[in-house]
Amino acid sequence: MIKQLLFIILTFAMTSCMTITHDKSYEAVFYTDAPNTSVRINNSEDFSLPSKIVLQRSRKKLNIKVIQNDSIVNNTLIKPQLHALAIFFGNAYIWNIPGMIVDVVTGRGFDYGKYFIVDSRGEIISLKRPTEYMSENMSINAFRRREKGDFNIIVAIPEVNLFHLSPKNETPRNFAGFIGLGIGAEYFYKNNKSLQLRGDAIMDFIAPVPAPFDWDESQPFESCYAFNVNLTDNFHIKRFQLGYGLNLAKNTWVYHGYYKRPPEVIDENYEPEWIDGKTKINTILGLALNTYYRFTDNFYFGIIYRPSFLKLSNPKLMYEHSISFDFVWKINL
Repeated sequence: MIKQLLFIILTFAMTSCMTITHDKSYEAVFYTDAPNTSVRINNSEDFSLPSKIVLQRSRKKLNIKVIQNDSIVNNTLIKPQLHALAIFFGNAYIWNIPGMIVDVVTGRGFDYGKYFIVDSRGEIISLKRPTEYMSENMSINAFRRREKGDFNIIVAIPEVNLFHLSPKNETPRNFAGFIGLGIGAEYFYKNNKSLQLRGDAIMDFIAPVPAPFDWDESQPFESCYAFNVNLTDNFHIKRFQLGYGLNLAKNTWVYHGYYKRPPEVIDENYEPEWIDGKTKINTILGLALNTYYRFTDNFYFGIIYRPSFLKLSNPKLMYEHSISFDFVWKINL
């Protein structure tokens, strides 16, 4: 279990918080009451206002030209804003210095603001919150629409995990614990349907965050962990996602303690042997069923149920499952 925990910790240590939670671009709102007004971003096409405009995150200044009645009335540069507190606290849970560097170097930790007003003279005013007119007339709170051809990288934290395992020659076991990590990819083949390929590692760690923990090795104890790979077809209905598909699981049961006399040993004087880390593994095929609720453009929370039925190493029917309460970030590419 220690190796698996270290793997998860090191993976998080090389992961940038803002890279997980922020796309490389974002949607900003430009609003005006002035007629015949448009803006040109970094010498690209002209956008008639009011409008929602996609801005690329960067460490460079943003050039905005305000055009009224076919004449440029303002040519200005907007400095990027570094979200220092978000970067620090987002990576500080394990003093993730590499993650902080990634946030700054890639530009994912920057933006230029999200709400702008262009007045009648062409001056640009940046706001922290949308005005009442923006909210009423531009559907600001609407999520970005998923469209055919969208491709997402998925980073998931299966935080709470439940297991039902059937180790060979053992009675079925139930476990519950914390911590996991999932990585995957998602492709939208229709506006409201996607295929998702994902792999994850989950365990029954005693604490909800990675932390040093010493077991009392004088007392017997059991633990488990699992590796899963699944392919699912997903339906997106407003804020909800529903998915079904196939799952391949490698479920591992670990026992530390005195082990009972094997059946082949008939010596009545046999003394139980202390075994440190006896493992029994089932590689088993089954289903993956999920449901998620979308809280923001990128953040989802939901449940994955992985019932398994067909043992592959020694083919036979049996039943095991794992259930994860899952936090998911989707990074649109």
